[in-house]
Amino acid sequence: MREDFQLTHPLPDVLAPLSASTALITAIGQPTFIEAALAFAHPLTGADFASLYCEGDRESPLLMGTASRLGQQRAERAAEGYRRHWAGDRNAELLLGAEGEGDFFTHHEAGDLESFTYRRDCYDLPGITSRVSMVRRRAGFGLAVSLYSSSEFGTYAIEARDGLIAVMSVIMASAERHVSMTLQQTEAADQDVQARLALTYPSLTKREREVAALTIKGRTAAEIAEILGVGETTVITHRKKAYKRMNVTSMRELIAKV
Repeated sequence: MREDFQLTHPLPDVLAPLSASTALITAIGQPTFIEAALAFAHPLTGADFASLYCEGDRESPLLMGTASRLGQQRAERAAEGYRRHWAGDRNAELLLGAEGEGDFFTHHEAGDLESFTYRRDCYDLPGITSRVSMVRRRAGFGLAVSLYSSSEFGTYAIEARDGLIAVMSVIMASAERHVSMTLQQTEAADQDVQARLALTYPSLTKREREVAALTIKGRTAAEIAEILGVGETTVITHRKKAYKRMNVTSMRELIAKV
């Protein structure tokens, strides 16, 4: 890993044409969002690949989009490789909250990877040479925006760090809204209820969010208690508090809200 640290200072500004930012904002909630993010990033960073991952109530990051200027097949090949190797990836740890909440920056080149199969599947085969990422971890959800350099481009220089972070911060701001909208519109929402709850109702505690998500999925209080390892009365209490924070009085209203 070339660089791996938490972003504790204000994010740097990005110098980009207004038209580029407008195109990115217009793509929020649309299937073309990641392509718009890459189109925004490429002139400023040279990135030839981009990806967006979300962590919600799944055991592995949920791919929200991947794109490549060099052919979509290359982007999908990299994503498939990541699916097989995500458990050993630093971004996955950060998405799952290994370092707590905050914004994080990671940067590595293909040659930094110790695992031959990981490097082959995620970098060598799709023709990727390095990756920079901004990972945002908040209570109950995480997002990871990554930009990748290609074998045609070369590798990212550490001296370019501030510019890369600035570009990814703009994409991240748009990605938060995009993910919130998308998870409400697609079948992926059925598997990532907690992510939607965290984005839509940030006042919910972690336990209230877990109980609400399982309730939406049709679990009874007894089943939820067994899953979470708590008493049934505790589940009922958390459910009542969640209902109050969300201003609903029944499961039907709860489902309609989410």
